[in-house]
Amino acid sequence: MPAYIIFNYNITNQDKIGKLSKLSKASDKRSKYNQKVIVANIVKPIEGSSKLNHIVIYEFDNLNFANKWYYEESSKDVKELRQDITEGWVTIVEGYEPN
Repeated sequence: MPAYIIFNYNITNQDKIGKLSKLSKASDKRSKYNQKVIVANIVKPIEGSSKLNHIVIYEFDNLNFANKWYYEESSKDVKELRQDITEGWVTIVEGYEPN
């Protein structure tokens, strides 16, 4: 079953966002977990409200790959920079497959 990592955040240091993007892309190329970015855009709520204005969604073949990718030691620098220049939340969820 597919799994997704969802990043929902505000950028708190616009000067370093380009560095984060470069590090993320380089880390993704080295990864062995077959991830792909399926959403990377500004959030514009059509119902309710949100103080968070960016969303990135990665898709993985399964929950195991998503967890391994997120906790992978080789992407520690990406995670630390992201946590330094953004505020928001991250979650890992399994996809939905109807019976």
